[in-house]
Amino acid sequence: MIETAEKWFGACGGKGLGLNDLARRLGLSPGAVFREFKTRDELFVAVLGRVQEGLFAHIEASCAAADGESGLAMAVRLAEAYCRFLEQSPDSYLGLMRGEADPLSGLGPQSRSELRRIKGRIIKQFETLLRLGCCDGSVRAKAVEEVADRYVNVLVGLVRLRLTPPETRARNLRLMLEALAGGRVGPCAA
Repeated sequence: MIETAEKWFGACGGKGLGLNDLARRLGLSPGAVFREFKTRDELFVAVLGRVQEGLFAHIEASCAAADGESGLAMAVRLAEAYCRFLEQSPDSYLGLMRGEADPLSGLGPQSRSELRRIKGRIIKQFETLLRLGCCDGSVRAKAVEEVADRYVNVLVGLVRLRLTPPETRARNLRLMLEALAGGRVGPCAA
């Protein structure tokens, strides 16, 4: 159920699928779906859990810490890993972020809360690396939280709008993060 809902939500966004629609798509009785999920919001939270699990497994597998690497360089590497994940599964992640004026339009309170929590977790990863960059001298000390939030929005936009081809993206990500964080990617100064 969750896999089918993930594909459908990815293609249509938060407004795209009701529990009765899911039952029809799967050839199940509505009661079978309603036993698992009382509301569309509960279903969407389950979908978000699945997407989050895949996202953070990908990040963990592709972003091991490297000795001597600056905080800013690690943040660029993390950004590249996020972009690869987003490109490999745009339907299941970028589609969830779709919306008219409000990317959370059509979602219930549990889903809105879960999306904010996931985005907050992503932002915290970048904040941590930027703070390390402040310590090692690769990042100027300034509003780290604001820079991390802006950078996450830039990453989603880059992939969603396909502004940068993968072969030039790493360089562009580095330049954007350097501009936002006021530093230079290089070896650790400490």
